[in-house]
Amino acid sequence: MNREIKFRGKRSKDDEWVYGGLVYRLPKHPEIIINEYITHQNGECEDNFVFYQDIYEDTVGQFTGLHDRNGEEIYEGDILMCIGDRSDNKGKKYYRSVLFKHGSFCMTVPEYNCLSSLYSHVVNGRLLWEIVGNIYDNKDLLEE
Repeated sequence: MNREIKFRGKRSKDDEWVYGGLVYRLPKHPEIIINEYITHQNGECEDNFVFYQDIYEDTVGQFTGLHDRNGEEIYEGDILMCIGDRSDNKGKKYYRSVLFKHGSFCMTVPEYNCLSSLYSHVVNGRLLWEIVGNIYDNKDLLEE
């Protein structure tokens, strides 16, 4: 399998974002697993430490497998922005939130009350949009 499956969540002890695998060691108690590797001089890696990070369940988001126009990884809950370039919308900023719905990663399109597949906005392996925040830290962006 060639796709990268990873998650992020806000750590409960300090509200910092952490990235890695998602596990539930206790019911309704999500944790992100972070593996730390030691690289030896000969270039070989050795799995040395595993950290379990307690996170807020409502902040869990999966990596979409896509990158924005700047090469940043896109996760569920990210807010994307695009600036119009046609004559009828030149300079207008459009904001969308990323979610997983009906078996696909999508973005909201509030002006039409619908969803649009993220993959329909990909050119040369990257999404044409740019990450400007997320729904947990920057919800005000969606109100613009």
